[in-house]
Amino acid sequence: MTTDTTDGMTADEVTTEKHPVLLVDDESEILFSLRGLLRTEFELHTAESGAEAMEILRRQPIHAIMTDQRMPNMTGVELLRRAKEERPEAVRMVFTGYADIKAVIDAINQGEIYRYLTKPWDPDELVAVFRQACEYYDRLTQRRLLLLDLRDHLKRCGERPGDAVLPHDRAELLERIERAIASDEGRGGVNWGG
Repeated sequence: MTTDTTDGMTADEVTTEKHPVLLVDDESEILFSLRGLLRTEFELHTAESGAEAMEILRRQPIHAIMTDQRMPNMTGVELLRRAKEERPEAVRMVFTGYADIKAVIDAINQGEIYRYLTKPWDPDELVAVFRQACEYYDRLTQRRLLLLDLRDHLKRCGERPGDAVLPHDRAELLERIERAIASDEGRGGVNWGG
């Protein structure tokens, strides 16, 4: 398990500039290649097993996860399913060198993945996919923040005399916002409670 950071910067400083991503593969050569390709744009965390990846997810904020499908002891699909429980806000991707249609279906149905990629990868395409995944994470996070702010504003408005929003409209709006916030928790966007 390793973490790459930029020279002279602490991990906290890098997090503010780079999205933290987790790469999981039981082949250390693959992880080495991925680190070489992605380290300049992303804060990288790597794991050689599903168990090691789960340990990282418990300790580190992670915005995107990419895992190999075929690994001993835990498949990529199983890891993504567990990762969704631990870090529902993380964008999940699986990649494999095998054309296994059942794995693709399971990944979509169980892990709610963002992308399914194949090995060998095109370097430019893989970097682009990670950029898109992190942009998606940012959009969902901004949406969630906006919904939380709107909910808090409506609650405050309801407490003031002469409220311009009718009580039944306010309650309905709050209910719709709560449903939207809850739906975000399973597909990305930061879960900050509330």
